[in-house]
Amino acid sequence: MEIRKLEYINVRDIWKNEASNFTVWLSENIDYLTEKLGFKLNVIETERKVGSFNVDIFCEDEQGNSVIIENQLEKTDHGHLGQILTYAVGTAAKTIIWISPEPREEHVAVIEWLNENTPLDMRWYLFKIEAVKIGNSPVSPLFTAVVAPSQEIKILGSEKRELAQRHEKRIRFWDGLLQVMNKYTNHYKNVSPSKDNWLSSATGVGGVYYQIIIRMENASLQLVIERSKNAEINKKIFDYLYLKKETIENEFGDQIIWRRMDDNISSRIQYDISECGLKDESTWEKYYEIIAKKFVDWDKAFKKHVKDIQKMTFETEE
Repeated sequence: MEIRKLEYINVRDIWKNEASNFTVWLSENIDYLTEKLGFKLNVIETERKVGSFNVDIFCEDEQGNSVIIENQLEKTDHGHLGQILTYAVGTAAKTIIWISPEPREEHVAVIEWLNENTPLDMRWYLFKIEAVKIGNSPVSPLFTAVVAPSQEIKILGSEKRELAQRHEKRIRFWDGLLQVMNKYTNHYKNVSPSKDNWLSSATGVGGVYYQIIIRMENASLQLVIERSKNAEINKKIFDYLYLKKETIENEFGDQIIWRRMDDNISSRIQYDISECGLKDESTWEKYYEIIAKKFVDWDKAFKKHVKDIQKMTFETEE
């Protein structure tokens, strides 16, 4: 059996001109591309007008949705990137295909980003076009998908957008809350808004600190106990405070959730504020005041007992 090496031919030696040679050839031989796409395309026209620009090939898919194909016979560039974005908007295309013999890494990243961040029914492809032959055989086109959409990518993009929206919402919530908190207490004077769902502040005892937690439907005040990597020390601190449970709750003015968390290194003491959450922004102003005032009571109820912890000694403390 004779085995020969695959030879790569410069695409410009096969198609001298992008518009009059390659675009025309592809429009007449679209099956070479659809084999790689996995779905059929019906070519409607070449050089379709979109404003002052021309789409190389305008197609429809099997559902009748618009598809645009933009060709290059050189490295991808910003000019063509701008054009495909313009064409996508101008034709309301659901599938956008960019073809080049040398896709740049920067443009690969952009098409990947578009697949993640555009609507679920939009598909973005970046294909590498090569021309190959073996010995004296005819030249064959070789299309390789450098970037292609997938349901997993679309879902990941949607999840990223939702996460970014949650982060932005938390930052706005914390910004408003901190302005109110600083009227009532100095505990959060040097704390900045965060994308996290909690804000911490010191109690004066290392490893024992306050937290305000915000969720979609409710909020919590916490005293977190993680003074040591040694769980035994944290449980001793919790147990000391638990002995003061009645006094602390009377001072606070409400029942508290005591979470020893025996399977965890740390312990938590918690108070939940129901109906105060991120979900309904119209309630934020009302609950800023409630959280701030509750925190003042929380600090007052624990302050003396937390100071006592500072005086305690633990033989096993690390």
